[in-house]
Amino acid sequence: MNTTDGNAAVALTDPAGPAGPEVPITDTPGTTTPHAAEPAKPASHILQLTGVRALAASWVLMFHFRPELLLGFGFLHPLVPLMNVGYLGVDLFFVLSGFILTYTHLDRMIDGYSWKKMVGFLWLRFSRIWPLMFFMMLVWAAYLAFLTVHNNDGRMQAALNPERFLAHVFLVQAWTTTHHDWNPIDWSLSAEWMAYLAFTVFVVLFAKLRLHVSSRGLVLLALFSVLPVVFIGMGFQDGSDLLWNNDNIVEGIVPLRVLSEFAGGAIVSILVMRHGTNARLPWFLRPTTVFVVIIALLYLIPAIDPAKRWRYDQNWSIYGHLMWGSIETVVVVPLFLLLIGSLAVSRRDLFTRLLATRVLVWGGKVSFALYLVHWLYLDAMRRVLGNHLHIADRPTSLAYRLIVLVAIALAVLSAHLLFNFVEERARKTMRRLLPRSMNV
Repeated sequence: MNTTDGNAAVALTDPAGPAGPEVPITDTPGTTTPHAAEPAKPASHILQLTGVRALAASWVLMFHFRPELLLGFGFLHPLVPLMNVGYLGVDLFFVLSGFILTYTHLDRMIDGYSWKKMVGFLWLRFSRIWPLMFFMMLVWAAYLAFLTVHNNDGRMQAALNPERFLAHVFLVQAWTTTHHDWNPIDWSLSAEWMAYLAFTVFVVLFAKLRLHVSSRGLVLLALFSVLPVVFIGMGFQDGSDLLWNNDNIVEGIVPLRVLSEFAGGAIVSILVMRHGTNARLPWFLRPTTVFVVIIALLYLIPAIDPAKRWRYDQNWSIYGHLMWGSIETVVVVPLFLLLIGSLAVSRRDLFTRLLATRVLVWGGKVSFALYLVHWLYLDAMRRVLGNHLHIADRPTSLAYRLIVLVAIALAVLSAHLLFNFVEERARKTMRRLLPRSMNV
């Protein structure tokens, strides 16, 4: 996200997968964007919607690193209920993606709606997520090739499947129940691509909803859009990450999860566009209150969960703390809609200001790269610990703690470098290839 002074353009970014578009929006009061019917959005609102990406990406990272973090730093045990459900950071990304893409592109897509607008939109999204995803595939290929040569690791042979390689290249790797190969976490980009394709068609429906459905009706539609994920998710096992039934991906869960949450975010965006970004909210709907309620539920639900259904029927505990996240915490997904919507219209709220700080805005910028690179360092860290059992067997030792911290630090540093030297440069290059007549 780039901000400049005066009347210069401000780029609005979203967390799709988690990556986002950059569409110039003038920040001069009273002006309108090209081909748009709405007033320009205040530049300050960009900051908190970027900052929330940093929280979501960090939540996912903490979820994946949680066994080593708890073993090495036992004082983190109060955070276990939050870390155990860090996979919900992906759901927050899906909601935010639907919100921002609708907020940014609805008017532009509908004004002169045509196949050119559809292709232009998809190219912009492709240029945002594909280059870095493909770059990380090459990095994983080199990493797995190294393991094959030195450790006789068989995962490279399994990955060297032309069909699976092409599935990744065309971003359809998660459209079936066969994924988590190559980079194990890029499945969400495939899910996002599905949502982008759907958006090019459903943008017409969103425009009609904006014109013909009351605000109360939109609230109900947004809620109903995510309820299937809540109801179906509550039947999963604890620790299933909203994907798994033991070792199998639940058929249909990926499209249900991304399309419903994306649609919910889109409808909330329509509400914000209708009422403006200066709408006044009662205290109980403001971001700080909603955030506190979400955190409270994430602690309360595991404490009172009457039906523990552990994955693999295993009571996985570290220092007496259960490491399976209670699946009933999926009930907070509707609150993600409220959180994103309230952030967009609450300028003076405490949580809004926190998300708009320089550190979190920077974290939001590099969140996509951090999401894609952190599993590589997680895998390498576990291999180092596995090869040095005298360290792994003493998790409170200085060596163990340093290895964990260095792995996380390298993931963050790599994310910063990837954002600046791969993600941004590739995106700008690909964006320049798009004809002006197809720009949205």
